[in-house]
Amino acid sequence: MLIGHVSGQVIVQGGAATEHTETGLIFREVQDLHNNIFLVSVLYPALLLWYIEVYSLVFGKPAGIQNVPDLYLLALWFVFGVFFPLLFYCTKHITEVRKDGIYIRLIPLNPSFKKIPIYVVEECRIQAYDPFTGKDCNDTTLSKRANFVVTLKLITGKRVVISSKNPKELHQAIMSAVASF
Repeated sequence: MLIGHVSGQVIVQGGAATEHTETGLIFREVQDLHNNIFLVSVLYPALLLWYIEVYSLVFGKPAGIQNVPDLYLLALWFVFGVFFPLLFYCTKHITEVRKDGIYIRLIPLNPSFKKIPIYVVEECRIQAYDPFTGKDCNDTTLSKRANFVVTLKLITGKRVVISSKNPKELHQAIMSAVASF
């Protein structure tokens, strides 16, 4: 759905830009990687360590960790109670399609974009993909776990799978970049 048009820029609802003439940006998508399974796996140890640290400050060390040095508890609290939840909260996956290539970045783990030049893209298609097995799904075998992704086949024979909330828009952007190249 088109929201507005400002100085050579078309803005689309959902955080995806479809035309940005100054930088050659055709499509941009920012995904927050907040998944319930990862949330539980990160927050459970964090809450446990916060409990241990607060209990240790107020009442002394709880039973069961009497032999663990305070420095180790502090290091565990910092890594699993502060650093991992903060890293989980700040992690974003950015996908951009520009006139010269496809740019992918995982913030804060990648300091810069990884570029896939447009001229190396041989084939681009939308496909159902099962993230747990890493296999493609047929339309007849779609399960609830399957996601729709954009699959690129490069001229080197490699296959690149790009996850997107809007795989149709991403596919159209890549095809328009390939057509204009």
